[in-house]
Amino acid sequence: MLAEELLRTGGGTTTDTSQKPSSGRERVQIEALRQELEGAKRQIGALKSEKSQIEAEANNQRNLSVKLESDLKSLSEAYNSIEQANYRLDAEVKALRQGGSVPYPDVEAIKVQAKEEAEKDSEAELNDLLVYLGQEQTKVEKLSTRLTELGEDVDTLLQGIGDDTAIPDDDDEDEDDEE
Repeated sequence: MLAEELLRTGGGTTTDTSQKPSSGRERVQIEALRQELEGAKRQIGALKSEKSQIEAEANNQRNLSVKLESDLKSLSEAYNSIEQANYRLDAEVKALRQGGSVPYPDVEAIKVQAKEEAEKDSEAELNDLLVYLGQEQTKVEKLSTRLTELGEDVDTLLQGIGDDTAIPDDDDEDEDDEE
């Protein structure tokens, strides 16, 4: 830009003859400077583009490095965990070979505990079912009362409802009694 301005102003002189290139030689120099300036601009553009590509690649490499460090840390932790388990198992093997006792879980105690938990869960579910059954029975009673008030025969309406939902164990006993 300085070169162009210098060429336009003619080196700082204010005479009209100095503003216009007077010889062919000056014109050639001006054109050469323009071409050099254009080449420098293209080179700057290419360098800026290359710089942004290098920065993007550096950022990708940085991200990859962080990921690899994280993976390495996870693998290291997993390896340490395996080493601890291996050490514990080696200690148990040595104790067994020397006739020592290794603390094994009491299977019977675990069975008893599991049974107690299952009974508690079953009891809770049974209580929930009884509450639900009571709520449904209350609904049936209210509906029956309302139907009676409207002049409907409730027993006729309820006849056959729920017969197909009998407990299968009861059916087996009925069949045994018939035989």
